[in-house]
Amino acid sequence: MGSLRLQLTALATVLVLAVLLAGAGLLFVLQRAQLADSVDRSLRERADTVEGLFAAGNLPVSFTADDDDRGVQVTRGDGEVVIASENLDGQGAVASLASTDVEVIRTVDDFPLDDDAFRVLSRRFESNGETFVMHVAENTDDLDDNTDALVSTLAIAIPALSLLFAGLTWWLVGRTLRPVDAMRAEVDAISDTRELRQLAEPERNDEIGRLNHTLNEMLRRLHRSGEQQRQFVADAAHELRTPLTRIRTTVEVDLAQPEAAVPSRTNAEVQAEAIGLQNLIDDLLHLARSDDDQADNDATLLDFDDLVMAEIHEQRSRTTGATIDATGVSGCELTGDDAQLRRAVQNLLANAARHAESTVKVTLEDNPEQVMLIVEDDGPGVEPDKRDVIFDRFSRLDEARTADRGGAGLGLAITRDIVSRHGGTIVCDESPLGGAKFVATFATA
Repeated sequence: MGSLRLQLTALATVLVLAVLLAGAGLLFVLQRAQLADSVDRSLRERADTVEGLFAAGNLPVSFTADDDDRGVQVTRGDGEVVIASENLDGQGAVASLASTDVEVIRTVDDFPLDDDAFRVLSRRFESNGETFVMHVAENTDDLDDNTDALVSTLAIAIPALSLLFAGLTWWLVGRTLRPVDAMRAEVDAISDTRELRQLAEPERNDEIGRLNHTLNEMLRRLHRSGEQQRQFVADAAHELRTPLTRIRTTVEVDLAQPEAAVPSRTNAEVQAEAIGLQNLIDDLLHLARSDDDQADNDATLLDFDDLVMAEIHEQRSRTTGATIDATGVSGCELTGDDAQLRRAVQNLLANAARHAESTVKVTLEDNPEQVMLIVEDDGPGVEPDKRDVIFDRFSRLDEARTADRGGAGLGLAITRDIVSRHGGTIVCDESPLGGAKFVATFATA
């Protein structure tokens, strides 16, 4: 079934029908038992009357029978009939009683009075030193008629109540789901995340209201995600266009003025731009794979201090204006992906060296619970309100730490992604050296 409304209505109706049928069955059993108990009390009262007549010695020749619905018979132990009601005159023993029984009540289908079923009480008693067996019978027509009437009533009432309940459930479920269907239609009409659209907030604090709030939160997240994606594409296009424009300009100048062209200088400039372009493309690919959760992560146990020192030596070979202090690097191990961790350390060192005035300080320390890598510089630092923004993609600060001095604003974003993939965190703070302090913390457990 495709309709939730129909499914809920059908399920509720089936459950109610099952409860009604179970209740009807229980009611039938209880009423029949109550009616049977009433007949049995009547039989015992009549049996007590007959036994009292025997005890008083005041027996009539026979018992008067108003109709064939009732009958009485008393026999001796050998089955000889002593006295009987007029409608059982001439009949042999109408029932039997085991020698071990004193009183038994049962339903007999072939009682001599009629083809209907009879409720028969058989009782053994003694009078004047002699043992007798008494049989008192009563037709069960009244019992059957009452139970049949109950069954007929229930046969009409149960379907009628089930249909009434089904209609009520259909209406209630439809009324309850109407806001959900309205929300579905509104969400279905939203096909573009460029413009933030929200569902009308209902004045209710139930499940429907919370669903509406959740959908609005989802729409806001989708809008932000769409904005970030469009901004990412625009920034990437801009960053890719800049080196390509410089390459094209250099080549066009040489072509326009071949006599002034210096091929070696042109080749060097084009090579430098191509390397920068390749690095940018690699960064973009890393972030794209990270967004799709496809970034490689071949975790092994590493001598993290050796990895950090190797990257420090590489950075020293490329840095001329700042000294890198590695005296705070102590030996420690870390489980992670060698290539990714190298890239993260490389990005932090390059960022610090780019903005340092004279000094970059690297500290590596560990304890039983975590490994901490700290990279500081004595540059202009980062304002407190920008210390989270600096990890965003293509982030640019208006102050001294800009992209003018190299980089496209992706290094720290990639570093945060790598640290996060290794179960760690990275924060930016103020360094005692006066510049920025980046602290990457990795859990060892």
